[in-house]
Amino acid sequence: MTMVKSNFLSSRKLTDDTIALAIDYKSVDAQDVYGFYLTNKTVKSVHSQLPEIGSFVNEYPDFLALDTEPHLFHKTPNTGICWFIRDSKFDVIDGLYNAIIYKNTDLLKHYKQRYQGIKFFIPLDYSTYGDFDFEVTYHNIKRSIITYLWFTFECGAIAFPLMSYSDEESLRWCFEHIMIGSNVAVSLKGVMRGAERELFLKALKVLVDTRHPKALVVYSVAQAESTNLMLKYAIDNHVNIHIINNTLQERNLRGK
Repeated sequence: MTMVKSNFLSSRKLTDDTIALAIDYKSVDAQDVYGFYLTNKTVKSVHSQLPEIGSFVNEYPDFLALDTEPHLFHKTPNTGICWFIRDSKFDVIDGLYNAIIYKNTDLLKHYKQRYQGIKFFIPLDYSTYGDFDFEVTYHNIKRSIITYLWFTFECGAIAFPLMSYSDEESLRWCFEHIMIGSNVAVSLKGVMRGAERELFLKALKVLVDTRHPKALVVYSVAQAESTNLMLKYAIDNHVNIHIINNTLQERNLRGK
């Protein structure tokens, strides 16, 4: 992907002196441009060597706002933020991931101010398409994990590991970093039909059988009946399902 500068940062002051960063970025090794200061806060999974993450809380968002909907960030006290949008909207030169990796404190203060008061996050959904090679898929899953760790340790928020996979081969390793019994975030966007549906159902079975999730935090714009049908294997295996309201779901329900 060709990296571009994002529009929403280009015309505003980046540094807000009233925003305090929790991590002492100045004490981080100057050569650390890989986020070890975050990934070293957890252990690595045995085979994939990805940083392990997990969420075991009993509370969940009641609305999911996309990162492109800042006017909805505080729609309810329990609104969560997610990135189920095109990568070009967030995978940019001055995006959150690069700010984390390069420890750009001006940008990090901006993002912390942007997400101030948000209680729940689903980490950034970097694409993992089936025609990506292993290295790209692995890198994008790790980038999502690093944003999870930033929301957890910098923002003190509740973040949910994201179900990400690319093809059947990736199912051998792509969920290993999710701690057993964790809550897991799931998006049904773009997987309701055809080959994508069949792959999702296989991936869900692997996730349930290997990670034994406590609950699924679900982003779906379909009707509840269709959503529950997609999640039937998890429901049959006694996984709690939380289908979270969102803008498109509200719009679709109004259009019925």
